[in-house]
Amino acid sequence: AIVAGGLLMPVLWIVYTTVHGPTSFNREWFVLGRSSHFWGRLLGGPPNLLVALGLISLYPLLAHSARRLTRVGYTLAVIGLVVPGGLDLFIWRAIGPPFFVPVVGTGLILLAFGNRHDPRSQWQGLSLLMLIGILQMVAFALALIPIEIYDQFGGYRIYGLFAHFLTGLGWAVLGVGYWRRQAPPPIGPAQI
Repeated sequence: AIVAGGLLMPVLWIVYTTVHGPTSFNREWFVLGRSSHFWGRLLGGPPNLLVALGLISLYPLLAHSARRLTRVGYTLAVIGLVVPGGLDLFIWRAIGPPFFVPVVGTGLILLAFGNRHDPRSQWQGLSLLMLIGILQMVAFALALIPIEIYDQFGGYRIYGLFAHFLTGLGWAVLGVGYWRRQAPPPIGPAQI
């Protein structure tokens, strides 16, 4: 689920930013007969919900019997994905404001930091969790820039690059790493 959500994010972001445009002004272009509201709804909903589902399935590995800091980070990350994903998909029916981006970022940073001494944790997975958390915090910092300045340098597109494109690639790589870790070893001739 993390891999699917991670791969959907950059693909949908490319479509969304094409129909919406690089600034906060919506160009109202169409792709496959659909507007930016439709593509924003898809960008904000299914990828976040798929990644959250993947994190929930990794609970035993990431947060079960872990320190309080780790469980708080895990909870923040899952809530920060599920709430805006559900809101974007079912309530707003478009991509919503980035209120939960720092919640996800903070949660992932705490999750990675809290798991650093856990012998079950791989440094690559923790590094990716930390990187995705930092990407989310950078995206939120960009969203705080006044719109008059933000639009002059295509800030809307740069925000999406951090919040969706790079984050999505990070989720996909993280998901593949955990998927490979949980896969049973291949049966060789000596094991038959």
